[in-house]
Amino acid sequence: MTTTSRVLPAKLEPHVARGPLAAAGCEAGSLTVVTWVQGASANWLLLRYLYALLGGGGGGGRGSSSKSEDGLVGVVLLSFLRDERFWAEGCARLGMDIDALRKSGRFSFVDGLTEELLATPDGHDPWTDAVKTRVDDAAARLLPAPLRGGRKVLLVDGLDAHVAMAASATEAESLLMRLRETMHSTLVTLAADEPLLRAAIRRPQQQQQDKTTTTGLERQQAALVLNQVHAANQVVSLRRLDTGAAADVSGVLRIATVGEDGQGGAEEELLYHVAGDGSVRVFERGA
Repeated sequence: MTTTSRVLPAKLEPHVARGPLAAAGCEAGSLTVVTWVQGASANWLLLRYLYALLGGGGGGGRGSSSKSEDGLVGVVLLSFLRDERFWAEGCARLGMDIDALRKSGRFSFVDGLTEELLATPDGHDPWTDAVKTRVDDAAARLLPAPLRGGRKVLLVDGLDAHVAMAASATEAESLLMRLRETMHSTLVTLAADEPLLRAAIRRPQQQQQDKTTTTGLERQQAALVLNQVHAANQVVSLRRLDTGAAADVSGVLRIATVGEDGQGGAEEELLYHVAGDGSVRVFERGA
């Protein structure tokens, strides 16, 4: 078994390494949305996307050298939930050295929860402009010039976290659109727990009846998640087992990818298990 197959399980590899985000020759401007719920975190999956982009040399996770015939890939990771140390440790488990990748112009990290980004001394929230500036600066430190097939990819971890603290869904969506303009492809992770999305999944008559009990946070969260899901080229949903916890199953992984013509596409539902050492097994039901 190769290193790549150990890190990227065979059932997962087509969707991650050859999906809209990481595949060499993928469509410019593509959006991948990963939704998760409490008890079914997306951390392990985001690390696999990072590996597909960087660990295999940036050529779609095919295990080539850092310079491939398809060009180089540079990644900006913008995280609103976790610091750089968390991601560095996770990458190290997969055999990636974040410091080395940064020095070679392959990786940049932006902390979305720094004091500078959240400070509002004049009563005006400069958050979106500050984040945009930070990401632009991080992207500028990546590959010095676009090579043949070279591209810059943005990963956004927990954009909805800021909506829960301060910003509106409209502000968050506006920021994401501005960031995507300068990137070849983008991935964003969003929480999709039922209490947060209640405003969206209830029937219209129920929404009208419960209008007074639905909170502003629920409405903002629902709007952000649904709008991004509708715009995505690929949606990956993580959830717990409907039957409850199991020793050998961590949760359910559902992948829906839009076809090249924007219609139809492929869907697949798999089970996954994240071991204590960070390794992952992805398999079909009954396997």
